[in-house]
Amino acid sequence: MLLTALTKCIKDCLTENDGSSYCPFRVSGAALAGSGIPTFIWGTVHTVIKTGTLDYVAFATGLGGMLTGFTVLCAGVALKAKTDTSSPTQGGQ
Repeated sequence: MLLTALTKCIKDCLTENDGSSYCPFRVSGAALAGSGIPTFIWGTVHTVIKTGTLDYVAFATGLGGMLTGFTVLCAGVALKAKTDTSSPTQGGQ
């Protein structure tokens, strides 16, 4: 049940309104967010453990990269929701 819902959510995030063709804008946003978030967390923790201090320039650069990827993904999903039209079979009017 949970895996089915997660799979549907991921497919909705990556495909166009037709649900079958993948949008390069959304796929790139997901790739940036999916790789940027763990890299940012790992880099921050590794730097603090290794040096004992936090490099604020590196932290801000990593945070900016992570938020950029997440923003691109969210913008693609929001654009899909804005341009999506409901069909009569899906409970439309």
